[in-house]
Amino acid sequence: MRMIEKRAQGWGFDLVVASIIFSFAIILFYIFAFNYSTGGEETFNNLAYEGQLVAESILSEGYPPDWNNNSVVRIGILSGNKINQTKLERFYNMTNVALNPGEYNRTKVLFNIAHDYNISFSSPVNILGSEVYSIGRTKPNPENLIRVTRFSIYNNKPITLDIDVST
Repeated sequence: MRMIEKRAQGWGFDLVVASIIFSFAIILFYIFAFNYSTGGEETFNNLAYEGQLVAESILSEGYPPDWNNNSVVRIGILSGNKINQTKLERFYNMTNVALNPGEYNRTKVLFNIAHDYNISFSSPVNILGSEVYSIGRTKPNPENLIRVTRFSIYNNKPITLDIDVST
């Protein structure tokens, strides 16, 4: 009879170990499943919020209304509900890393965003004699990207602005 008792104890121990491993695997599955879905939704919501912040700010007069690089509190490129050429050029110069290293990051602070942005125009805008199709930074293969589209008037013609915010 002693042999039967030893086999039963060995089988019981195997069952306990297997139950612990199985429980641990189920717990890990749920932890990763919940974190994965929440993180994606949170990133999307943050990018959408930041896209709206940039759109609202850029399509305003800014503050002060006659802002320059030294006095700007809020970046805006409109005057009288139309794109103002002077403000557009000032904004372009602030984001141009070659001209002003570090100013692009300052624009992100002024927009109150953490991620990179790029503003594309449906037709080129003229800045200092050059045709410019976008202002900001574009990542080649962004992990996450949200686009906010707005309409305005440039040189008495309608123009579409696509504001991309990406991680």
